[in-house]
Amino acid sequence: MLVKAHPLFRTNAAQLWGDFVEAQSEFDRLFQWNFTNGITGYYPPVNIRENEDAYTVEARVPGLTKDDIAVELEGKKLTIRGEHKREEVEFTREERATGKFERIVTFKNVLAPEGVEAEVKNGILTVKLPKAAESKPRKINVLAK
Repeated sequence: MLVKAHPLFRTNAAQLWGDFVEAQSEFDRLFQWNFTNGITGYYPPVNIRENEDAYTVEARVPGLTKDDIAVELEGKKLTIRGEHKREEVEFTREERATGKFERIVTFKNVLAPEGVEAEVKNGILTVKLPKAAESKPRKINVLAK
């Protein structure tokens, strides 16, 4: 008989924390969407990578230029704002989202705001967020006496 462990028992603390941060970001997005004037239900999908030194966030923003996007970092919270402007023509079918959007991502580590870089290329906004020195793991030398 094969017994499968519940995913909760197979995860470590970092995975649980990551799931919590992701859920918090979704709640932030939900409440921003419902209660912020002018923000539409659209938000750009993001991919987030992490290594020892930094996070890299890639957001899908097709058709937008650097002038259409605002990126802001406050503490551990990254905010991406923009607007897809509606064309003034009649469509037979219209499926692309238009209007203002806002995406908020909250990180577990303290970030170094002076090293943040943002670039938009081929419809992808890439934001590099270096971790602050106090967030990086440190090797501690053990002395023998």
